[in-house]
Amino acid sequence: MMLILSKILVTFLTVVLLARVAERMSPRHAGLLAGFPLGTGIALYFFGWQQGAQFAADSAVYALSGLSASAALAWGYAQVIVRRGELAFMPLAILAGLATFLVCNLLLQQLPGYRWISLLVVIVAILVIRTLLKPIKDTHIKAAPTLSGWRRWIGSKSGSLLFRATMASVTILMITGLSSLLGPEQAGLLAAFPVSFFPLMLILHLTYGSEVLATTIKHYPDGLGSLVVYTLAVSYLYPLLGIHWGTAVCLLLAVGYLVIYGALRQRLAAE
Repeated sequence: MMLILSKILVTFLTVVLLARVAERMSPRHAGLLAGFPLGTGIALYFFGWQQGAQFAADSAVYALSGLSASAALAWGYAQVIVRRGELAFMPLAILAGLATFLVCNLLLQQLPGYRWISLLVVIVAILVIRTLLKPIKDTHIKAAPTLSGWRRWIGSKSGSLLFRATMASVTILMITGLSSLLGPEQAGLLAAFPVSFFPLMLILHLTYGSEVLATTIKHYPDGLGSLVVYTLAVSYLYPLLGIHWGTAVCLLLAVGYLVIYGALRQRLAAE
């Protein structure tokens, strides 16, 4: 019971903290922040807690390639909303995104568990999906939309936070609970699911519409670099440092990537 409560508490608080930061950002930067190692980081940490540091490190190798399926999920969702932005097509967008994720993971299961292969796969996937999403026009949030009924609750700060944190917590419980039944291959691929970004997509779609969501999805692959750095570091550092110190160092590396990447983007934009 304590383990379950720990998973819920850690996930809930992390989602709330990052959501507060993202609220002050544009859709473009929110998409970048979505790549912060939240769900994958928490899942790998509890893999290590439950199954040992080596199991988590082995899972991280597959989670690394699995991040390409996470990017593909966002791409699949975007394919529907850029063509049919009405809320009536939201179930189809969800189905398209999840189906893309599952199909990609089925293919990724066939790959050998080598770091260099996983790293190559995710880098190529990020570059390809980033190119495919590039034609989407940037749309900024100009004013709070007028909503009614349950959409008004979802669009509120407290409602959106509760929705995201609850969905993320349930997903983490499912993924980490299945890890004892699955090998590191399948557990790692599941750990790559966008635990925080997926409910964020649903909230943005319901409250701000398809154009704002499409902008956030467009910049999502950029933020995955942080997850790539984190997951690759876990595969090396967990067996050496353990899950606690290993997590701390991996988080510092991921944050360092985001800081450097953000600074480079600003410099290039200024030129």
